[in-house]
Amino acid sequence: MSVQINTLSFSYPSAHTALFEDFSLQFHDGWTCVAGSNGCGKSTLLKLVAGMLLPDSGSVSCDGEAVYCAQETEEVPPDLYCAFWSGDNEVRRFFSRLLVGEEMLERYDTLSGGEKKRIQIACALAGRPSVLLLDEPTNHLDARTSALISGALASFRGTGIMVSHDRSFADALCGRTVYLYNESRAFAGGRDCIAADSYPCGLSGALELRQAGMEQTRGEWEQLDAKVASEKQRCARLEEENRRAKSRLSKKSFQPGDHDAARKIDVARLSGKDRRTGDAKSRLETQMRRTESGRDGIKKPVRRKEGFSVADDDSPKPVVIAETLLAAGSYSLRVPHIEICPGEKIAVTGQNGTGKTLFVRHVISRLEAAGRGDGVMYLPQEIAPEERHAVLAAFYALDEAEKGGVLSTLYRLGSEPERIAPLSASALPQDGTELSPGELRKLMIALAVRKPLSLLVLDEPTNHMDITSVLALEAALADVGCAVLVVSHDQAFLQRVTERSLCAVREGDRGELRAV
Repeated sequence: MSVQINTLSFSYPSAHTALFEDFSLQFHDGWTCVAGSNGCGKSTLLKLVAGMLLPDSGSVSCDGEAVYCAQETEEVPPDLYCAFWSGDNEVRRFFSRLLVGEEMLERYDTLSGGEKKRIQIACALAGRPSVLLLDEPTNHLDARTSALISGALASFRGTGIMVSHDRSFADALCGRTVYLYNESRAFAGGRDCIAADSYPCGLSGALELRQAGMEQTRGEWEQLDAKVASEKQRCARLEEENRRAKSRLSKKSFQPGDHDAARKIDVARLSGKDRRTGDAKSRLETQMRRTESGRDGIKKPVRRKEGFSVADDDSPKPVVIAETLLAAGSYSLRVPHIEICPGEKIAVTGQNGTGKTLFVRHVISRLEAAGRGDGVMYLPQEIAPEERHAVLAAFYALDEAEKGGVLSTLYRLGSEPERIAPLSASALPQDGTELSPGELRKLMIALAVRKPLSLLVLDEPTNHMDITSVLALEAALADVGCAVLVVSHDQAFLQRVTERSLCAVREGDRGELRAV
């Protein structure tokens, strides 16, 4: 089984340029991860394979049926009840493996995102498609749910294609990675459309190979460019020597009666001394053209700045949380005495429902009560429609210099500022839907870091972010001087960003936050 894409071109009706142009790619049996920046066509590619979108030209062919699982899980899968009550034990086993019970079907609207995702994927597997397409399957999932889904997907024997930024999840399943990118943003002089590079490994290995390849290519280009510059300088020196030689061999500089000098000039001309410098210059020019041709045959990778700075708190103090018992309905979470030192980066982990967000909100409330609320930035998991509009309005209220600083931070977080800069505040829709959730989260970070911070709280920061932005955020947080609390299930991200961990553990209606 396979998916074959041949010379495909596709553009959205509102776009000025084609997203894909003369694009070809093939997917074989087994799992392939599709990665890349926001806007590079990852979801569009999956929808083209699924037949949900039709190409402008070219073709997409699949050996058998393709099933697409969207990021969102609000809608009940159309074949859920037929599949769940099927008499075929091979179909029912997918629901059993993903711990989907009858009572979950009866209260679908009240299920958590992780429970809905288990149902969505169980339905997809139960249909036994030839091609299974997953769009960001692990957003909002805790480690236990991710492991359940990963185990179920490992048994799939068709052609699996997933869009994911979750390195641990993708590495466990995928033996191949396809990285999509806009040529004009990746390479000098590249086309303004999407290209793809393939790597015979999981996402983490692909990112390392890609980085190494880009550095090697940039080094080769710079080496040849330096050689061209050196050869140009040598040509210029030979040109000057040639000019001087011609001047020395000119009889116009001698008196008419100076026969001895004229005879020496004639001898030099006959012996070819007057041509040596010119011949050397001609040979060097030929060599320079070869060097330029070799340099121009290499795509020059565009070097992108990463990281951002946070204004330092003038009087940094530790964040001290006294031992306490937090309550949310019938659930209580015991919190020990905790001190968070300036510059310390701490992970807050645990299964969904153990009280991680309850804890970080308590930390923020304690700082606000102590009059330190202005030095806190909180990035929530989800951003309400009214808050999305408020974030955008705050950006457009800035003066031009301040906007420039925010756009610079956005660029260093892997965004393209032109998506935001040309818009005007008066043209904003009330819900702020012109920006993706990932772009909006990065804009919130860029706005927040303009002021001095004592604590940065990130609640599932990598949800909705592409892998380029995740890597840029990792690089940025490494240099942040304020204290940082990160609530996340992304183990690869936490390993690179944080120094110690607090884990929320739940037993029934009681939980405890423990140092690990």
